[in-house]
Amino acid sequence: MVKYITPEEIAAHNSEKDLWMVINGKVYDISTFGDEHPGGVEILLDYAGQDGTKAYKDVGHSTAADELLEELYVGDLKPGTELELASLKKDRAVKNSPPPIGLIVAIVLVPMVALFVYKNFISKKTSTSFDEV
Repeated sequence: MVKYITPEEIAAHNSEKDLWMVINGKVYDISTFGDEHPGGVEILLDYAGQDGTKAYKDVGHSTAADELLEELYVGDLKPGTELELASLKKDRAVKNSPPPIGLIVAIVLVPMVALFVYKNFISKKTSTSFDEV
């Protein structure tokens, strides 16, 4: 009997030590394969807890790779949940996306301007008023 796995369960396995991936509707636990993968563990992490079918096909994996996957098989993606898995991928991408460049500039620029104003205007005013006393 086939074990069906939900998108939420798959998405929870998204780290180097606990890495699941969906390929052609089947779920694989590739946690132990990262060090052996010819492309390195980093490429696997890009698809951890997600559907890696397109990337798997684009690379043109060998029949040996297909046979290896059979040994790592966990179950099938629950039928009708492909869109949910894609949605979880999109949510993760938004959460992991870098902050907007404007925010970075503001975080760096505002303190610099404040320091400039303090050193060139406020600090001089304060020292001038002490000199006059």
